[in-house]
Amino acid sequence: MEDKELLLLDMLSLINEEMDIDAIEERFVNIVSEVFSFDRVGLFFVKHQKEILQGKLCKGFEPGTISSIKIPVAEEFPFTRPLAMGAPLRGSEIEADVFTRKMGLTNYAIIPIVNQKRISCWRLKNCQVTDCPAYGKHGLRCWLMQDAKCCDRSEFAGEDKSELCRICPVFKSHNTNAIEGILLVDNSQSGRPIADKTISILSVIAHAVGIAINNSKAYSHALREAIHDDLTGLHNRRYFNERLLDEVERAKRYGGEISLLLCDIDFFKNVNDTFGHPVGDEVLIWIGKIFRNRLRNTDIVARYGGEEFMIILLNTAKDKAFDIAEDLRCTVAESPLPGNERVKVSISIGIATLGVDANSFDGLIRSADKTMYCAKSRGRNRVCTT
Repeated sequence: MEDKELLLLDMLSLINEEMDIDAIEERFVNIVSEVFSFDRVGLFFVKHQKEILQGKLCKGFEPGTISSIKIPVAEEFPFTRPLAMGAPLRGSEIEADVFTRKMGLTNYAIIPIVNQKRISCWRLKNCQVTDCPAYGKHGLRCWLMQDAKCCDRSEFAGEDKSELCRICPVFKSHNTNAIEGILLVDNSQSGRPIADKTISILSVIAHAVGIAINNSKAYSHALREAIHDDLTGLHNRRYFNERLLDEVERAKRYGGEISLLLCDIDFFKNVNDTFGHPVGDEVLIWIGKIFRNRLRNTDIVARYGGEEFMIILLNTAKDKAFDIAEDLRCTVAESPLPGNERVKVSISIGIATLGVDANSFDGLIRSADKTMYCAKSRGRNRVCTT
């Protein structure tokens, strides 16, 4: 096996093992650049909700050339055609437009990055042409095989290939959401031809990359679900406890101040009884947004249970923690629930500081709980530190 093939297999295995999307994308560009030696390589990804093809990474292009490109996913922009067709295209099959001119493309190919398992074309069409090179190949489709034949014509080639592809059941079964983006490979500067075999190999690699990206997204989603509260999107109690334990140990070892806020919504049961549980859920979501917007990125906010919220303030002494807590309390108390001015709530907050009120994880929790109930007993809608 040639050195390039070994490098390709090694890098593909690393892509499949990687769970970080940015690392997968960067490694993909490096694979193509190192193994195939194109003049230039570009990576674009689809923002499905905005229906935009956005440039991201590149090799060989001037800095900013690719990342500045945003192409609407629409029929009038031929550069996005592989998103609709799901098959690679040569530059010769695409009429020049403002984007191809901006990138200086004349001798290039575009390969879609497919994120779902593909059904083989012969299975999809119930084809019985057993002498076709694509027949019996699992996951491969006719456009990836040279001299492929179709059950409705003798050979799948010629100038009318693209048009025939458009009406083929293989293409009609394609879902645009199955495309993560496209790989652009370009030899416009050197003029070196891009072989059909190379495009087929790149299509297989891009499919593997698409699956890896899809798996990474699923992993990230599962991870987020495991550490976040479904309703508010804040961290959940499990994550919060683990993080607080780590931060306490770190502060005791290396120094640093930690203050803990325990916040409870006053008379929350009355909100549910008067306005209904859906409104109660809106209140929880709204307060969670207030906390995220008013606090620093380094602060850790969690829904601790029911109507209780916990906040870790790193590198924060008690007096500063009190000011932060007062700001949160006032913001909640002075504003009605957005979209429902009849609903007004307040919060009671207890504060505990490491090294002042407690010296351990358990001690901090108990101390914050004690001061929060102190705020409740003193009339609610207030902050207590002792």
